[in-house]
Amino acid sequence: MHPLSCVEDRRLKGNLSRAAKQAIAAIEAKAGTSRVEIPMPDDLAGWSALFERQEAAVAPANERSLARYRPALQDMRLGRIPALAITPTTRVGTSARIVYLHGGAYTLFSARSTLFASVPLAHDLGLELWSIDYPRAPHTRYERTVPLVSEAIAAACADGVPVLLVGDSAGGGLALAATRRLVEEGAPAPSALVLWSPWTDLAAKAPSPGALAAIDPVLRSEPDLSRAALAYAPAACLTLADVSPLRGEFTSTFPPTLIQCGSREILLPDAACLHHVLAKAGCRAVLDIHPGMLHSYPAILPDLPEARAARRRLARFFHLLG
Repeated sequence: MHPLSCVEDRRLKGNLSRAAKQAIAAIEAKAGTSRVEIPMPDDLAGWSALFERQEAAVAPANERSLARYRPALQDMRLGRIPALAITPTTRVGTSARIVYLHGGAYTLFSARSTLFASVPLAHDLGLELWSIDYPRAPHTRYERTVPLVSEAIAAACADGVPVLLVGDSAGGGLALAATRRLVEEGAPAPSALVLWSPWTDLAAKAPSPGALAAIDPVLRSEPDLSRAALAYAPAACLTLADVSPLRGEFTSTFPPTLIQCGSREILLPDAACLHHVLAKAGCRAVLDIHPGMLHSYPAILPDLPEARAARRRLARFFHLLG
């Protein structure tokens, strides 16, 4: 049994804002009454159909974010793949930029459909943000995705402007794998990483059985993660560092890394293990766990006081490095 008991979970909920309690209750209620049918790993048509449904589902949240923050959007390219430049009304200069890798289990979402997460981040930090539209599995797998994203990040870093690379969930794992490649190659790399609930070990059979699975309404179904993992990489490749960067080697030259997650998610052990691995390698690594919060809460619940506080901690982490 994981040390976070159900009794402790109830206590942690009591320390959350009223808005967070209401938002979590709504997510729990939805998780208890409906379940998204996840395609088999090689079902290209099924993944495409699910992608379109999810794009439509998050459209209202993206519209609200654009109406509230009113950023300027511009399509662009980084290396060989498209990206979306987001310039907030709070932009304070060109001294740094954010590069963002969205979540979605490598199979879902896009730069346009994750504006609900990227726009508040750009606004609160007052920096231009480049959201990378990396190709989705299973239409493209890790052996093409990781090199393309590495190339895109290197292009974003090529002019010497400090880059904060933010990765959410699968985007966090991809940020880790791509940056690890760049450091090994001596290529331009980000100044720092912030990883929101990173998915870093796709080879894990059950990321966190028991108590955490019981209280995680976002990623509680292990078979769903397994299908997405196999859509991204064949079973024989799941332990490779490009797929499961937690299993790779790191050195002290890896950029400073802030790992932010909630205590109520099955990827919490991934975050804790990653912090241990980076710290052991001599990297500057900080683990920021918010008691009672859910998977990727700064991205999926961006308007909560807890999410705004996480972005403030993120900003302090980055600014302290300069």
